Amino acid sequence: MLSNTSSLRVFSRQIAGPLSRQSTGFRDKHSSRQVKRLFKKNPAARRIENKMGGKVIESPPEVTYQAILEPKMLPNGWNPPPPEGIEIPEYPFKISRTKNKPNDAVGFLPVYSEFRRDGARVTTRIKKVSGDRDAFLTALRAALQIPTVNGKDETIRLRTGGTIEVKGNRVMEVKQWLAGLGF
Repeated sequence: MLSNTSSLRVFSRQIAGPLSRQSTGFRDKHSSRQVKRLFKKNPAARRIENKMGGKVIESPPEVTYQAILEPKMLPNGWNPPPPEGIEIPEYPFKISRTKNKPNDAVGFLPVYSEFRRDGARVTTRIKKVSGDRDAFLTALRAALQIPTVNGKDETIRLRTGGTIEVKGNRVMEVKQWLAGLGF
């Protein structure tokens, strides 16, 4: 009797064809409970949904400080300081170059990349920022075209010791921008 029922199910499936779904008692890959657990009530998905709920994306701020120089960057990231004859405007912030180079040579801009967790997270660190850091963050956000979501900016963070951290490998972009400003 059991074999007749199973053969009847197989026969009815063959008649109905693969596209139509009849109630044959067969399940798809996941049960309804697994579908809820894996896809609908997933804690990570809920966390992201709560975090981004009501998603208001503000456009990046306008560029307030225009580049005054066309920087020439070497492959290792070094660029010469601005020439003596060029007048550099006063900015509310200042970036100091690195020191202790041989023969009193001019150092590098203090912009570094950091790779964490086997390269899964890449960040750009900017050090030696003095003056108005909020003005620097606003200008940096405008230069890199980074929008804010719900009034929060999780892409750029101010760390302890005055280090500014930007998500992603944006070292060359930041160095080009700073060199263009005349630092």
